[in-house]
Amino acid sequence: MEERRFTREFKLEAVRLIRDRGVSYAQASEDLKVHPTQLRNWVKALADDPQHAFPGKGQMKPEQLEIAQLKHEVLKLKAERHILLREGIDVKFGFVAKHRGIWPAGWLCGALGVSQGGFYVWLTRPCSRRSRSDEELGAKVLVSFLASDRTYGARRVWHDLLAEGVSCGLHRIERLMRLQALKARPRRHRLPPDLVSDRRPPLLPTCST
Repeated sequence: MEERRFTREFKLEAVRLIRDRGVSYAQASEDLKVHPTQLRNWVKALADDPQHAFPGKGQMKPEQLEIAQLKHEVLKLKAERHILLREGIDVKFGFVAKHRGIWPAGWLCGALGVSQGGFYVWLTRPCSRRSRSDEELGAKVLVSFLASDRTYGARRVWHDLLAEGVSCGLHRIERLMRLQALKARPRRHRLPPDLVSDRRPPLLPTCST
């Protein structure tokens, strides 16, 4: 037998019959074809939380909203974990360092399959020569990119740095630009002055009185 569903309006009207008009639970149950226990639950729900009672599909109670948000966070974490499991050890440790204020470092390390002791060793070790070099070169890449009004791609930034005497490869420039989310935008081509003047709309003739 299919379960009977009731709208918010139906439930509110049932409660009004009992609470405001003095109709007994037995009489309301007979008139509305609803079990008295269900009617008592509706009356109690409205009395406990008049604003969020009978939320229906368009509105959730605070606890329902919190559960939905938690489910969303769990799905997000599962997706991030799936991606991180395929990354290198530095990326995993970097994730732990970023989120250890939210979750315990030991729990994060276990979820990512890395050693907690190894994480603390990684956290205290000095930056590698390659990391320092990337940091310095990345700053020069950013300066060149901004100086071009964000129109230079990796190849033009590379030539710009080579002209300054910086020795580096194109692929490295591409990688550093990706890390900084530097993406060239198309340069606006301005029309020559003579063409601009030709495209001006003709003046309308003035009417003489």
